[in-house]
Amino acid sequence: MKKLFLLLIVTVLCLHLTGFAQKSRVGITAGVTNSTLNDDIVGNDNGKSRTGFTAGLIMETPIGKSKFSFQPGVHYVQKGEITEETLNTREYVALRYSEFQFNFLYNFKGTNGGLFLGAGPALAFNLPSKFVSESGISTPKKDDDSKTEKSIVFGDDEVSSDARGFDYGANILAGYRHKKGFLLSFNYTFGLRNLVPGGNDPSIKNACFSARLGYLFNNK
Repeated sequence: MKKLFLLLIVTVLCLHLTGFAQKSRVGITAGVTNSTLNDDIVGNDNGKSRTGFTAGLIMETPIGKSKFSFQPGVHYVQKGEITEETLNTREYVALRYSEFQFNFLYNFKGTNGGLFLGAGPALAFNLPSKFVSESGISTPKKDDDSKTEKSIVFGDDEVSSDARGFDYGANILAGYRHKKGFLLSFNYTFGLRNLVPGGNDPSIKNACFSARLGYLFNNK
């Protein structure tokens, strides 16, 4: 959590400094994610997508007098995958990231409202994450229900690490922005880095879809 708070503080300071630019607007977002781990293991189709949560801070700055704008942001993002699920048990990978996105938007009706499309790079820094196993999920909660958790060890050592921590990829998005500042966006972020320690086979990469609601504050 300390790493998350530090990244948020640094981002807020950067947004504040850049926010002196005329017509720049700072905003907040929150929404849901649906993620999976893409791999190249032949015959491995047991993984299922997993639903999570996301929240973040964004800033939007018009680029000159064009219909383009720049929208950087930092987001807390839950990713991962359900690796195995039966009638009564569930095992999943619960990944957590602080993700920086640097999106360039095209605004069909200008920056005061309307539809927009965008894309840009994404950098993600790992936060405390876990392997989780649950049993008794199909019945009402009882004393014998169990949930076990194991912390994911991030690193590049093939022996002592479970996964690489730092991730990078690309983000595409589309949405609608109301002239009063409310916005709805749909994002798809696909990881380009192999998360397997050492970068060895098989290749495993993040893939995450998110739907976000947000609000851009007026810069007065």
